[in-house]
Amino acid sequence: MIDQTVYDAISNAVVTVPGVISFANCSAKSQSEIKTSDIKNAVEITSADNIGRVKIHIILINGVNIRDVVNEVQIRVKYELEKLNQFVRNYIVDVAVDDLEII
Repeated sequence: MIDQTVYDAISNAVVTVPGVISFANCSAKSQSEIKTSDIKNAVEITSADNIGRVKIHIILINGVNIRDVVNEVQIRVKYELEKLNQFVRNYIVDVAVDDLEII
């Protein structure tokens, strides 16, 4: 069971990144189920020893530089999670872009 503060730290870091519209449901079975406001459906967390691995599923605005947005999400989430654990634990952050939306 993951602590709610971890989910909050991830959410707060991701929503501030320009170009991210929403979290994506990693277990969606159809196009209509992809967009989600529940971060627990969009984050997969695994741990081993001193390293935590986080995979975040997001939806981006069509036309943004995907590499730049994904890189910014990785940097912000990694920093926030390591800060939350007083930098005694390392994190690997993977970002999956599940959809692009035209605005």
